[in-house]
Amino acid sequence: MLYYSVNGQPKSSIDISDRSIAYGDGIFTTAKIVDGQVQFLSAHLNRLAEGCHYLKINFIQSQAFVDEIVNVAKGFTTAVLKIIVTAGSGGRGYSRQGVSGAQVIVSIHDMPTHYQAWSEQGISLVNSHIQLGLNPLLKGLKHLNRLEQVLIRDELDNTPADDLLVCDLNGFVVETSCANIFWLRDEQVFTPVLDDAGVRGLYRQNILSFDTSIKQVKEKMSDLADISAMFICNSVMGIVPVKKFNNNQLDTDSVIHYRHQYFNYFLDKECEKDR
Repeated sequence: MLYYSVNGQPKSSIDISDRSIAYGDGIFTTAKIVDGQVQFLSAHLNRLAEGCHYLKINFIQSQAFVDEIVNVAKGFTTAVLKIIVTAGSGGRGYSRQGVSGAQVIVSIHDMPTHYQAWSEQGISLVNSHIQLGLNPLLKGLKHLNRLEQVLIRDELDNTPADDLLVCDLNGFVVETSCANIFWLRDEQVFTPVLDDAGVRGLYRQNILSFDTSIKQVKEKMSDLADISAMFICNSVMGIVPVKKFNNNQLDTDSVIHYRHQYFNYFLDKECEKDR
């Protein structure tokens, strides 16, 4: 880590009774720092606030908290910011009665070195053997219960591909190990409906606002046999083309063109200036 704090104080540890340890009771967001500014900062802060409200975590974003993020980001040209909000320490069993209050963990990390190559050259993608459980109660949330993703990542570490495409228990395509997924068929763009599993990433939301013609669908792996192009995305890597899907070559030029259109769309938007 390049920087870390807990509740605004330089610190690299938390109490062992924190509920994030025992129950994954909390939420997080991950953002990209470019030229000393956090990209889409307002959207990331709103995501934290909405997630805490839904999970009933008592967290109020103080000005000091926002100032810490803005000020510390100024020291980095390119990096990754991660903000974790836990429900706090204490309580008996699953109950939150007697919990001390939310804990806020801020950390900054090096940018993954392979993302630039991915962006320029595209990635290889194959099917995962792991299926995501159905959990409509937590749909879309980037909560701290990430054991499914840990298992998927373990599978990926033993796979020659760059990433894995993951389905839910009903066989519907959801996401990859670390990103949302889009595909093109006859110039129409598609992305999975995320009603039962998966993370509704901020970059995904931006793409949906940029291209209102995108169709959110429920499709299975077999339905993707006739696609012409595919890309993955998250707030750190941006839009990354898939050059090979299950050993089938895909068109990356159309994705690069689409990415260029996306960048032009957001160039003058306030959310881009607010990074």
